[in-house]
Amino acid sequence: ILKVIKIPERGDKFANLCAQKGTVGMVLPQVDMPFTPDGICPDVIINPNALPSRMTISMLLEMVLGKCACMMGEFVDATPFSENSTNVAARIEAALKSVGFARDGNECMINGETGEPLRSRIFIGTSYYQRLKHMVSDKIHARPHGTVTTLTRQPPAGRARDGGMRMGEMERDAVLAHGAALFISSRIFDRSDAFYVQICNHCHVISNHRNECHLCKSTELIQTRLPFASKLLFQQLFACMIGCKFTATLS
Repeated sequence: ILKVIKIPERGDKFANLCAQKGTVGMVLPQVDMPFTPDGICPDVIINPNALPSRMTISMLLEMVLGKCACMMGEFVDATPFSENSTNVAARIEAALKSVGFARDGNECMINGETGEPLRSRIFIGTSYYQRLKHMVSDKIHARPHGTVTTLTRQPPAGRARDGGMRMGEMERDAVLAHGAALFISSRIFDRSDAFYVQICNHCHVISNHRNECHLCKSTELIQTRLPFASKLLFQQLFACMIGCKFTATLS
């Protein structure tokens, strides 16, 4: 395949030249987008909280400088560590005022859905955005069930191998904080590698036989469930001459 046309959708990733990246959270028709009294409608609306955390001040300078360049029809130089990088804010404020804009780059905008002016002034300008290769249509993956690995009997990892969706430690902690412990058990145990084992009620080890213990020949066996990876670990410890005993009671 030489070329594939993909229309931007929710989840696609974009970034500007200042490495200010983000994903599309909503796609609106142009009639519902806010616009200026001159009829200028923005293409991208970003959250201003992204600027203090990333400290991409050069993005703000690029937007106001591009605003001046569009109005004056000139090329501007934003090369750092040169004569153009001294006293930048004051020169840009003066240039914005000379072309009829506010000194801070903010403008009054009109709500595209209601037609009423927005109460707050919005910072608006020109910024070069590029689309990154991380597109949601290439990353989407789901499976209800599927193959498991031979050794651990857990789902394989990776979308290419039709693997399972990993629930990491941070996701586990977040769900536990909501009090959904039963969901955690279902998510990382029942749907992963739940396995039935026989535990001897006399010597408290995992029995290799279903009807009697292979060590003490006791018939008091209790069936319980363990993750297959845990059972595999205990068997490997047994092979290293490390005994593991389980506490089990008949119910």
